[in-house]
Amino acid sequence: MTRLNNLDSELAQELGDFPEDDLDIVFTPKECRTLQPSMPEDGVELDSHVRDCVQSYIREWLIVNRKNQGNSDTCSLKNKGSRKDFHKTLQKQTFESETLDSGDANFQAGPRPVHTLPEEASRTTLTSCDFDLRSLQPDPRLENLLRHVSAEEFERQNEEARRTNRHAELLALYPSVDEEDAVEIRPVPDRPKEHLGNRILVKLQTLKFDIEIEPLFACIALYDIKERKKISENFHCDLNPDSLRGFLRSHTPSIDLSTQARSAVFSVTYPSSDIYLVIKIEKVLQQGEIGDCAEPYMVLKESEAGKAKEKIEKLKAQAESFCQRLGKYRMPFAWIPISLTNFFNLSTLEREIPEAEGLNGRSTSDKRATLLQARRLSERSLSSEDSYPVSNFKTISLTLSTFFKQEGDRLSDEDLFKFLADFKRSSSLQRRIKTLPGTLKLEISPAPENLGYCLTAELLPVKPFPENRNRPHKEILEFPIREVYVPHTIYR
Repeated sequence: MTRLNNLDSELAQELGDFPEDDLDIVFTPKECRTLQPSMPEDGVELDSHVRDCVQSYIREWLIVNRKNQGNSDTCSLKNKGSRKDFHKTLQKQTFESETLDSGDANFQAGPRPVHTLPEEASRTTLTSCDFDLRSLQPDPRLENLLRHVSAEEFERQNEEARRTNRHAELLALYPSVDEEDAVEIRPVPDRPKEHLGNRILVKLQTLKFDIEIEPLFACIALYDIKERKKISENFHCDLNPDSLRGFLRSHTPSIDLSTQARSAVFSVTYPSSDIYLVIKIEKVLQQGEIGDCAEPYMVLKESEAGKAKEKIEKLKAQAESFCQRLGKYRMPFAWIPISLTNFFNLSTLEREIPEAEGLNGRSTSDKRATLLQARRLSERSLSSEDSYPVSNFKTISLTLSTFFKQEGDRLSDEDLFKFLADFKRSSSLQRRIKTLPGTLKLEISPAPENLGYCLTAELLPVKPFPENRNRPHKEILEFPIREVYVPHTIYR
């Protein structure tokens, strides 16, 4: 608009013109889920280009509203649904050929009576059978035929003549466009926002074994056995009583608020029956094989007396010694999987991505189909139909009484995926792998939309964040198995 105002009028007319109030420009603050927007830490030296990019995450939205777009008469006529009845409002036109006597089939050789139109009674018409030119009236003389008229005046007269008796909605007579050939009119999109998949809240309540000789820690993550991928980061949880937590006091001079969390919010963009919640139990590193370290938990019980009780006290003293020397380090101890099949509304989900060998071995058309399918699934997860809550389950409390003993030579994720595949096919896995008796109580529920006292994956407080609570909830970052087609609106 500024450029057009500064140009001369002739050039501006060639470029086009539009009313100055057609565009309504509004600055709207960005919505922020957290109390403070995610930004690089203070004191970090950033390149000027990177600094500008980071500023884009907190800058206001610039929203341009076009006031007159889609307000033409044709659009309004189409929206009113009156296109099919429009022809009834038009004035009936009469042509000369329609005024002739159509019933007179015999041609006469002599002169015929001349028919006239009612609008021009003074002027007669000539048909193919009329040869008596003397009886005809002369045409009216063309006034000002030889008078010189300037081009501007001539254009003005033509413009007035075109507007005379011109119907306002003439183009509405054109047949409606077939839906297959129609150009898609895209609606005004919502403002971009942070992507959140199907969110479930997992609360750990108690973790106990038959003997309590050392601190034990829970580590939770999601795995997709069909894609053979880990699809979330780890959530670490400390459920130890104060007496056992004291073994590590020399290694924990301060305790951060985020480490006290016992409930985690997991996000899943592409739910399926192949997703498992795997709970791994870890202990402080000690000498010896993993199997030897787990042996006392399989044979001893806290309620026993005599020699067994003395052995438990001896093991407790050894564990305290290990905690003082190696309290910073962990070792795997046991694990247990939980299928999430019942926690997603899988009846409406489609899992059509070919499961063969990934994208590398496919043709170009297969790759394109896979990407389109991934885009459609991620877009559907953001649509209003599938917004919270998509899960069709209520809060479920689980009590697990058996853990799989961790084998020392099978610590990789590949071994875990093999175990989970066998676990899904049959229950024979429990007969082939040694188990440990214990108790783990947890609660799984759909995550509320406004979960109070929660921390993001970057440990930023989420609104609302009351100060009078003890243990926060913690959001766990998702690693989607396929691309999620949304703009990046936060700094991570």
